[in-house]
Order: sequence, then structure tokens, then C-alpha cells
Amino acid sequence: MLKPGTRKAKDAELAARFAEWYCAAHHGAARRSVLESDGGRAGIYRKRKPVLCDECAEYVRYAELRTEKCPKDPMPFCSRCDIKCYSPEMAQYSRAVMRYSAPRSIFSRYCLRAIRYMAGQILFRHRP
Repeated sequence: MLKPGTRKAKDAELAARFAEWYCAAHHGAARRSVLESDGGRAGIYRKRKPVLCDECAEYVRYAELRTEKCPKDPMPFCSRCDIKCYSPEMAQYSRAVMRYSAPRSIFSRYCLRAIRYMAGQILFRHRP
């Protein structure tokens, strides 16, 4: 189980916040509810639990699980990792969430982590 305050827990929380923004913009008509997950029960969401539709909640639960089980320490960006632990469908969904939410996070309390993420994407692009 993810421990609150660790880097992995912060990464899982960031993924959930990004999914929440993505969900609000892309699934506006869908019924949403407070996320029930192992990470939520462990207390990784400091102020409040995300409110998501079923599809986005499934993605966040999956992301929490994959983050928790990551064998690398420190955990690299998933797009840079040589171990591809996300299923192709979830990897595609994660790319869509990150593509939408990362630029918008510059204007939020997650701005430093967003800048770190985008700098990593620019500086370490995978070149065939």
C-alpha cells in the first residue's frame, strides 16, 4: 500500500488530480462520485479525494496500483521507463490525461511538478 508523503504517493495523487481535471473537461455529462481506492484509504489524498466518473476512477485505481508495484527506485517517468507495466489501453488513456492536464497544471499548486514533468518530456525524448 502507498504510504502518504512518499514520492510514489505524491505521483499517484498528481495522476488523480490530472484525471479529475481531464474528467471535468471531457466527461462533463457523466455521473461522478468520490473516488474509493486503496490510495484513498491509505490517506494519500491530503485535502480531499478526487471526484471522478467510473472510467476515470478505474484509470486512477490502475495508476495507483502500477505506481505502488513499480520496481524502480526512484521511479522514472513511465514514458521513459524500459519496463512497460501499463496495458496498452491504459497507457493510451494516461497519455491523453497527461497531454490535457500537464500544461494546465502550470497555473495550479502543482506548477513545480508540472514544470519538472514537461522538462523531462522535452529533454529526454525517446529517439528511435
